[in-house]
Amino acid sequence: MDRSLRQILGERIHLARRRVGLSQVELAARADISATTLNRVELGRQKLYAETLVTLARRLDVSVDYLVGMTDDDRPRTREGRLAGEDAPPAPPPPAPPKRPRARKAAPVA
Repeated sequence: MDRSLRQILGERIHLARRRVGLSQVELAARADISATTLNRVELGRQKLYAETLVTLARRLDVSVDYLVGMTDDDRPRTREGRLAGEDAPPAPPPPAPPKRPRARKAAPVA
């Protein structure tokens, strides 16, 4: 049987919270939500606003993609889209110098 998004989200928040060693009360306070709300989310009984989801991901140091079940890789992503801990891609080569315009030859005089 397929699990709903709420169930996946609740399970992943619960696992990540336990991994970082926070109680529901501590995480709820850090995410500026009530402990009751967090409990209901972890049980798959309540939805979250996107802003709250992002806040929870940041407090738990995981990606939103991980929390909603789109990936099993729980490392957060940087603004550039790289996974945390990955090296930055090599810098692009410098641009080629501009070409000099060629001098035009004068037309022969008849």
